[in-house]
This record gives sequence, C-alpha cells and structure tokens, in this order.
Amino acid sequence: MIESMQNKHIKRLIALQKNKKQRNKEGVFIVEGIKLVEEVPEDWEIESIFVAASFKKENPSFIDQISLHRNLSENGMMEVSDKIFKAVSDTMTPQGILAICKQKTFSLEEALSVKNGFYIILEDLQDPGNLGTIIRTGDALGADGIFLTKGSVDLYNPKVIRSTMGSIFHLPILTDIDINVLIGELKKRNISILSAHLKGEKYPYQCDLRKNIALLIGNEANGIKDSTAKQTDLLVKIPMLGKAESLNAAMAAGILMYEVIRQRSDG
Repeated sequence: MIESMQNKHIKRLIALQKNKKQRNKEGVFIVEGIKLVEEVPEDWEIESIFVAASFKKENPSFIDQISLHRNLSENGMMEVSDKIFKAVSDTMTPQGILAICKQKTFSLEEALSVKNGFYIILEDLQDPGNLGTIIRTGDALGADGIFLTKGSVDLYNPKVIRSTMGSIFHLPILTDIDINVLIGELKKRNISILSAHLKGEKYPYQCDLRKNIALLIGNEANGIKDSTAKQTDLLVKIPMLGKAESLNAAMAAGILMYEVIRQRSDG
C-alpha cells in the first residue's frame, strides 16, 4: 500500500491532475469515481488504477471485475491509504477509485466521414462545465463529432471529464482545431454551418437541419468571432421573451441540438 506523498506514482498523479502540459506530454488523462471508471470502454486503454484502502475492502467484486477485464501493466492496480487518496483526489467527496487513461486522437477525415452528419463546433469555449455539458448532450442526441478550436478549455481538465459523465468515451472529439481549416473542410463536403448569434437572421425552427449540419457555438463572453461568422452559412438566434440578453453557452447548444433531433425525428 502506498502511504507517502513522496511516492513517485503519487507525485506523477498530482502533476497529471493539475498540469495540462504534463497530461498532453504523456498523452493521458484521469477519470475519477465508480461511474466514470465503469464507463471506460474495454477497447480504451487504461494505464493504471488507484484505489483507496477502504474502497478496496468494501468493493472486492468491483475490483475483481476491473482486474479481470483489463490488461493492466505491473503497476496497473495500486492501493493507497485513504488519507493519500483524499489528498490527490480532485473531488470534495472522493469515492476511492480513479484511473489514468490514454488519450485517443481522431482524424478530421475520420470524423467527417459520416453520411448526413451532425456536428458541434466550439470556438474558444472557456468554461469546463459548459464543455462537459455540451459533450454529454451531444452524446445523448447522437452528434457525430465535436470540434474544439485552439484556445478552448482543455478537454482533459478534471472538471470537464466529470461533467461529461462518461460521454467523452462515446463520440469523436477533436481538439486544437484551426477554425478556418475546419470550415474549409466542411464546405468541401457540403456540410452547412449554422452559428448561434444574437444578430441571427432566423430562428432554429425556421431552418432545415435534417441533413449535413454543423452547429457553431462561440465564447461565453464574446460569442463567435466576426471573421468566423462571415464564413458560416447562416446566423441563427434563439427566441427570448424576457430581459436576459443571452443564454448560457451549454443551454444554447442544447436548444439547437434538440431542434436538430426534433426535425430529424419528424422525418
């Protein structure tokens, strides 16, 4: 059992929790909690799992199941004291289990190969909770891919991972995207780009969203860049009858995504 904060595995774990550069350098990220660890697909590589002593004692069948279905390395399953686990956890009430997973990359060609695709583009999105919620909603509604532009919040931020509730494993998510390159590729494939914008020309339900569509959501404070807006096919606005000037980015994305599904479900 690991009982020291000076242990090399614990030092590495802390660095991965706190440092984006370290995560990207090693090509890994951390998932924490029973549900998230369970959600990791069998074909998605788990490098190692850390369990608190009390969790291991109280959940022997869960530990056995994980060990049986995962081809872990020599240091694949590490038991740590409850005190150490609480110190390295990124949550207020740790459940006692976390895993270091390998990052998975997707090519633009692979992501855009879907017939009648439905995509989400996020330009300079900053809030981890918003990103996680959009990924989770996109997963629920059958989005074929999500694109994060350069300057957006880190996909592997622990708060983002928790907010996805496991949906990060269910659809292609591409990061550090050059928006101009992406728009060019979408146009080549006749994929229409609709941008959520306060100066929108139409409401979502006035647009045909049944075929080859990409929804573009901008930065929480500044919206979509003017240079980006000029390249998109249509600016859409969400009806608002109250006094609020705008909607939360995740809420706006959810409304637009549900309109896509409503239209496609109606045939």
